[in-house]
Amino acid sequence: MALMDQTPVMDVLPWPQGHGFSGTGTWWEYVMSKEERARLDSLMGIALLDEDVCRRLVDDRDDNLLEAFGLSEKTRNWLHAIQATSLTELAQKLVSLGS
Repeated sequence: MALMDQTPVMDVLPWPQGHGFSGTGTWWEYVMSKEERARLDSLMGIALLDEDVCRRLVDDRDDNLLEAFGLSEKTRNWLHAIQATSLTELAQKLVSLGS
């Protein structure tokens, strides 16, 4: 018999936008304990999973979203200055500029 993965399923989006899974607070505590670059990576990952988050990140550069991930004013300004029309393009520019 194979061992089953016991990783809990967590909903990273707060209710009512979330899907009702438990563990949201645990996920946010984990994210906020990380360095800023890791928080930005988490934001990019969520944008892959949620069209609204993707739009808010790529099209709007929504400061409320960026602040929710604890991104500094310097990082938020840097993100606002990047010209990108898709999440893929934004990710490519983040990698090239961050190197």
